[in-house]
Amino acid sequence: MFVHVVKRGDTIWSIARRYNVSPQRIISDNAIPNPQNLVLGQALLILIPKTVHTVTAGDTLPLIAMAYDTSVLTLMQNNPVLISNPVLVPGQTLVIDFTEEKRRSLVINSYAYPYINQDVLRRALPYLTYLTIFGYGFTLEGDLIEIDDQPLINLAYEYRTAPVMLISSITEEGTFSGSKASVLFNDVNLQNKVIDNIIDIMVEKGYVGLDVDFEYIEPKDGEAYLRFLENVISQLHPMGFFVNTDLAPKTSGRQAGLLYEAHNYPEIGAISDTVLLMTYEWGYTYNHL
Repeated sequence: MFVHVVKRGDTIWSIARRYNVSPQRIISDNAIPNPQNLVLGQALLILIPKTVHTVTAGDTLPLIAMAYDTSVLTLMQNNPVLISNPVLVPGQTLVIDFTEEKRRSLVINSYAYPYINQDVLRRALPYLTYLTIFGYGFTLEGDLIEIDDQPLINLAYEYRTAPVMLISSITEEGTFSGSKASVLFNDVNLQNKVIDNIIDIMVEKGYVGLDVDFEYIEPKDGEAYLRFLENVISQLHPMGFFVNTDLAPKTSGRQAGLLYEAHNYPEIGAISDTVLLMTYEWGYTYNHL
């Protein structure tokens, strides 16, 4: 594997000749929208194939994967063109593995709105462990504010990616409500109704876990939020569901602000299965930092 930094006079074809790979391979691996116009200083990932299979009549992805003791998912990861066009053509070359390849296990989560462009999502799914779909809200009567998530759940399963449900204090207007969250955290009966509805949705739609994303909580509700999390976890764990909690990143244990003060980071980390640090909060246009 190499990283090539584009210099004056470079073209896709000259770079391909230098590394003895096909121009299309470089274009595909780097998702280059306009290969005619490379940018000076642009970094290009150059993967050097080690084992290549030439498609013959009758080949299928499962048969090729079996012949090389690999998986269809790995073939898609190594040949992104298969993600958008899995139809094989005799003479087509597929990369089985790469030189100096060092594979290791990574857990990768991605968030998506239900209205995401599905072609964009398809290109990402082969590389994801979890797809967290944003997101369910709740009413003060305990009902859930539902979303059209079934198409994304079905698509995730096509690529062996596990779908994760997300619950937050999001309103019908699309903003987080600290006052609404406060009512939930301090009313166990309301909590239990919301949790019952969460479980019903998870079972019905095929979710494997829950992402809890409550932001802009009043500091006075910090302890109540922790008790709410414990309630959620105590009911979901026996059913085989995991619980992930979202936290804003911070640089100090005493950092002030609504994103931080109500969240007891050590306690939340101790009871949650996983914690996601929302580093994107620092680049969000409307953040309060």
